[in-house]
Order: sequence, then C-alpha cells, then structure tokens
Amino acid sequence: MTSMPHSHGQGASIADYSIIEAGFVTVDLNLRRRLLHSAVDTAVLTEVFLRVRLADGTVGWAETRGNGAYATKHDTTDIVAALMAIPDLPWSNPGELADRLAGSCPPAAMLVDVAWRDAVARSSGVPLWSTLTSTPPPVAIPTHTMIVFGTVAEAEEHTSAAVAAGYPRLKIRIGGDPGLDRRRVEAARNVAGDNVTLVVDANGGWDVPTAIGSLRWLTDLGVAWFEQPVAGLDGLAAVRSASPIPVWADESVRDAASVRAAATLGAIDGVHLKLEKTGTVAALTEAVDTARRHELEIGLGQMDCGRLGCATTVQLAAGLGIGIAELWGCANVTDDRASGIELADGAIPVPIAPGLGVDVELSAADLNALGRSGDTSTI
Repeated sequence: MTSMPHSHGQGASIADYSIIEAGFVTVDLNLRRRLLHSAVDTAVLTEVFLRVRLADGTVGWAETRGNGAYATKHDTTDIVAALMAIPDLPWSNPGELADRLAGSCPPAAMLVDVAWRDAVARSSGVPLWSTLTSTPPPVAIPTHTMIVFGTVAEAEEHTSAAVAAGYPRLKIRIGGDPGLDRRRVEAARNVAGDNVTLVVDANGGWDVPTAIGSLRWLTDLGVAWFEQPVAGLDGLAAVRSASPIPVWADESVRDAASVRAAATLGAIDGVHLKLEKTGTVAALTEAVDTARRHELEIGLGQMDCGRLGCATTVQLAAGLGIGIAELWGCANVTDDRASGIELADGAIPVPIAPGLGVDVELSAADLNALGRSGDTSTI
C-alpha cells in the first residue's frame, strides 16, 4: 500500500485526505525543436493532465506523457482508458488506488499519485519535497540539455547554445550511424571544451559489437557515462565488461526488481529512473533505495513534458536527495499549460511554494469528469 508520509512539521497523516472530484484532458504541446533519437521522431508532446479536488476544496494537478510508449509501454489511449475505469468517487484511499493502477498502467498511476500529493501538500501549505524528507534541498538542481539526432553542424549549433545558456552537462543522443555519431560527439566536445560534462545515450539503438567498437573514441572524448548502449541486460553486461566508461541503464530498468536484476548481473554502473515507469512515488523510492544498496549512480529523469511534469521531477529529486536530474524538456515547449518554474544557468530552482509550486492554466471546464459511473461530461 502506498501511503504518503507525514508532511514534516504537520500533524495529520497525508493518507487522511480523500479525492471527491477528478477530471482529465489531453493536450498537444508544440516543440521548438523536434524530439529526435533512435526511438522517436515528433514535433509535439501529447500530454495527459489530471486535476483532483479534496474535500477541503484544495486542488492538485499532475501531467504525464501520452506519446512516449516507446519508453513507458503505454500510449494516450491506454492512459485515458485506465483513468476512465477508476471506480466512482470519492476515492477514499488514493495511494491504494495508485498502487492498483501501477500494476496495469504506470503513467495513469503517476497521475493519480502526483495530483493527490500535490493537493495534500498544498492543503498543508508545504512544498511537495518536504513530505519526503526533513533535509533542506539545494537552492537549485542542475540539469543537462539534449543534443538530438542531426547533422554535425546542428550538433555544433546546439552545443554552442547550450554552453551559452550555462548547462554544465550535455547529453548527446547516439545510436544511429556510428561514424556520424562520432563526428557529432567530436563536434560537441570541440565546441563545449573540457569544462562541460558530456554523456551519450543510444536508447538501446546499437548492437553489442557496434557499442563495444565505439568505446575507444567515446573514452578519448571524455564521455562521463554511456546510457543504454544496447537493449537487454545480457547485452549491457557484455558492453560493461569491455568498457572503461560507466554504463547506465534506462529502458532496461523500470522498478526496484529490474534495478536489482541489472545490478546482480553486473550489467550496469548507474540507472536513469522515471516515475512514468514506476507508477508511484513509493515504488520510485524503493527503486532509488535498491540502487543505493547496490552502490549504483542514480539519475532521475522524465519523459519530455511541460512545466507541470518537470516540477514533479524537481520535487522528487529534492525530496529523494538525487543530484543528477534530467529537467530540460520543458524549455523546448512553446505553448505550455503551466508556469512557475524556469531554467536558468543550466538549473531549475527548487520551488518553495506549496505543492508542486506551479500554476496550471487549465480550468475545471476544460476537463472530462472521472469516477461518475461512466459520465464523461465536463466537471
């Protein structure tokens, strides 16, 4: 059972709060630059927003990506169907409900869990991160930006813009033609210099011989880690056994059990975890704890999303004490539905306002009602 911890300094348990109203909407967010790598090519992010209301009138919000099934295994249709199948309101134990959803559709579970936690933290007048820890977080959490697939000239252009914006770390998408990828990473290193960290992510796009054959030039270019060079744990283990560069998993890890399996096999040095894959904050926390027990490096990421989704990752990174986070995606959105957080000097300040700390520019009239015996009218 998922139960939210007490808000530090608060008297009531967070599990005492039930949801009496809920509604969702899907929105396409346009991108400044196409999201392009070995697993996806899109100019829009299809986002599902969930709004919930507690008995005291406090509202909470959450956002998850619908057109990211290549990573989450669930598309917009799956997420909406899972939400529509939730029993009638009130939802007296939202944590338990999120647990059940996580078994069939983790992105839908994420929506329920995060919106509930946002509402309860807002009701308590505290930022969400403070319900997870009593340790003060850093003022801001640094992030890397993304160099997507493209030409060498585009890699140079995007790297130059990222360095000028103050990003301390760049993630370069590889996993296509290895010769072109090498020239792109070389171009990024030449533009960035030695004071910017470079990491690469193949999204499982290479086979084992190609990945191993690329290790020498990746090492020569000072790459800090190699994320998901190949698909599958056996392949990761083979690459890691030959690699002087730390090997991380993303697509191959989803929860604590898969983190444990990868670590036990000796397949990885680090993990890139996402709430969209674990489904609930409690399951994410368990995965983080498992990675720490196995002395793995930990990065907390997200499917590219708007500011509401990004705020969720910031709050969780602060609450779980994770210093490596992937937060840049919202900066690529041209028409977001939320405001209140912005990237500055390659980092996002940790919100101190209650809940997730952002304002959502959607109203109840925009939404489809949930939990009303199949009634899908607006609430």
